[in-house]
Amino acid sequence: MDEVTFTILKIVVSVAAALVSAYLIPYIRARTAQATRDSISEMVEIAVSAAEQTIGSGQGKVKKEEVVTFVSGWLSEHGVKISGDQLDALIEAAVYRLKKGGAI
Repeated sequence: MDEVTFTILKIVVSVAAALVSAYLIPYIRARTAQATRDSISEMVEIAVSAAEQTIGSGQGKVKKEEVVTFVSGWLSEHGVKISGDQLDALIEAAVYRLKKGGAI
């Protein structure tokens, strides 16, 4: 391989590496983050629905504690960290959807 071809090859590889780090890696991170958010929301909705069915009405505090315990355990098993406020908001949103639509 002559010097010119080798230089062109180095430039092409450098540009390809720059494009991958500028566009592909952020795209993959965004997709992964969205999938994680979707999984968390789905797990919270399942836990809220299950608590509603098993514990019954009139015991909102007990149901919420059960949901927080279950979802917190699931999150720690999967290495996902969210704040208590974020988990609380997800639970409240799931409860709201359950009450509005009758099903999550």
